Amino acid sequence: MLSIRELRDRAAIRPVKRAVEDQLLDLPGVTAVDIGVKRRAGRCTGEQVIVVSVASKKPLPELSPEARVPATIFGIGTDVIEERPVLQHIHRSPKEVVPRSRGKGTGTVRGGGGISPRRTVRMRPPAVPLPGGYRRIGTLGVLVTGNGVPMGLTTFDVACLDDAWSVGDQMTDPEAGRVCAGLARAALSARVDAAAVTITSGVDTAAEIAGIGQVTGMGNAHPGCRVRKTGYGTGLTAGVVTSVDATLRIDHGETLGVRVLREQIRIAALGECYCGPGDSGAAVVDADGRVVGLHVAGVEDGSTGFACPIADVLAELDAELLLVPRRLSV
Repeated sequence: MLSIRELRDRAAIRPVKRAVEDQLLDLPGVTAVDIGVKRRAGRCTGEQVIVVSVASKKPLPELSPEARVPATIFGIGTDVIEERPVLQHIHRSPKEVVPRSRGKGTGTVRGGGGISPRRTVRMRPPAVPLPGGYRRIGTLGVLVTGNGVPMGLTTFDVACLDDAWSVGDQMTDPEAGRVCAGLARAALSARVDAAAVTITSGVDTAAEIAGIGQVTGMGNAHPGCRVRKTGYGTGLTAGVVTSVDATLRIDHGETLGVRVLREQIRIAALGECYCGPGDSGAAVVDADGRVVGLHVAGVEDGSTGFACPIADVLAELDAELLLVPRRLSV
């Protein structure tokens, strides 16, 4: 939990960070801009600064003056860290059998399970071994509702794949292969990467998240808040919120290009790993069972994850959490 002084420092830094973040993102190799604690020789100094992430750190002499991050910006210190946020879905060949590692085998749709569009996405090396169409797999994070219809929440990159998506695109259970939902709503904006899929008629649903249980409502993340998520890739893991000010440059592929997501939640692992491929779309839940975010990206080693604030997600999708503590059949 941040002290009152640290909260005040961040509040003072926030408008400056917002004013200059686009200029910083335009510097070569910059992948994110955030607010955090400056580190020196791997140790926290306690000073709140503007934190600039780069794909690969280079010695200052190798950088031109125009490519360098200023040591201070309007009197506020900066720190440069090596970090590259990436979308966390899985790609598999349509012929490849998906192992039954996460599902309970009940046929019931609940949060934390896998979801995969029936439509494939064209890919080529080095992203995949061979060129061709690949299935994309992510996580159905939590159940929501819109106009009384049960829906599942995931990310835009998982459900929509690219710019050729359309309402009604079929979604499948990646393990069973059955059609379980259809794309209903989607948003890829300055603050949100999300989609809602309508659960197929006749499919049982449970308003709970595997390993976590029933959600109690919607909440707001804040630094120091302990959270959990159940993702299709890494299962149930825990982390702590370290920032709610992260602005990220994320590559969404050839057709959508690099997109900027602003004011995202940064989560550090409590343990060796918080997230990994397959976790995109997982719901981030606080200690009181409230959903605070939708996991959208992470770093390669799984030590840090990023989530869209759930209030923004639900507002853009015109949906609300499904809190009915019983199974529903539609």
